[in-house]
Amino acid sequence: MPEEIKVSKTTLAVIALILLLIGVFYYQYYYAAPPAAPPKYTTGLTVKFKIYDAATYALITSNVAPTFYSTGVDPLGTRTFTTKPVAVAAYDSTLGAWSVPLDAGSYVILIKDTAGSKTLYAETYTVTVSGTDSEDKEVWLEPSTLNVYSRATLTIASSILAYNDTSGAYDISVSNINITAYTKWIVTYSFTISDSDTSKIIKAGRLYLTKITGLTPTSASLDGATAAVNEDTDASDDGMTGYYIPFDTDWEVGEIHRLDIYFEAAGASTGTLTLKAFEYYECLNTNLRWWSDQTSTISVVS
Repeated sequence: MPEEIKVSKTTLAVIALILLLIGVFYYQYYYAAPPAAPPKYTTGLTVKFKIYDAATYALITSNVAPTFYSTGVDPLGTRTFTTKPVAVAAYDSTLGAWSVPLDAGSYVILIKDTAGSKTLYAETYTVTVSGTDSEDKEVWLEPSTLNVYSRATLTIASSILAYNDTSGAYDISVSNINITAYTKWIVTYSFTISDSDTSKIIKAGRLYLTKITGLTPTSASLDGATAAVNEDTDASDDGMTGYYIPFDTDWEVGEIHRLDIYFEAAGASTGTLTLKAFEYYECLNTNLRWWSDQTSTISVVS
């Protein structure tokens, strides 16, 4: 008898669960809230947004051009960019925000510095414009505030140690790479990021090195971590060729970064070994790269 009672209770529990599930389904099917009505206005909207300078902690109201393009357009990634914009925003002091006429949908916005003395990197964002029921047809861009970043000052210094066959160490300080006197060297580059405004940055990019016949970089480390030495043979995409080491994070004011590269010579040619800090590699558009990439040169002599 106790076993039968137990079975009976289990069965009742299962039946109750089934009835509950049927009730939930019935309620959702017959009583679920109807979908929200589409917005009344989706075209001819006045779209508002703000631009924030992350270095000065202030809103920007002038000296930039916020330009809108269709989704999928990349104003930064092509050296020669000719696509026409959908619209260009202007600052509206009455609204206290940037304003642009757009229809609902998704866009790419480019914010570029137009000041006589430029300080801001160009930025792009994918943004959304939603419809509205408001009679004034004003909406806020999503996101409503877009950040821009100021460029810091980058200084490069270098030093060279040649390999000492007697001591078995890189302990001979030299001022150039003499391919007759030595066969191996370690070149150390230091990158100092400075500015009176500590919130400025150097955007991530690549450290390019001239390729000299017979002079081979065998290994490298950046900030103490092993770094791959890659080779770029196609200048059509970025205008650069040679060996390169990526730096994948933005460098901030107050930081000093170090690159160590080991070189070996075998039938090497003379020339000039140039390191170029090709910052902000994401931006290849020549019209937006307003700064001069910093370089450091070392003579290769015999």
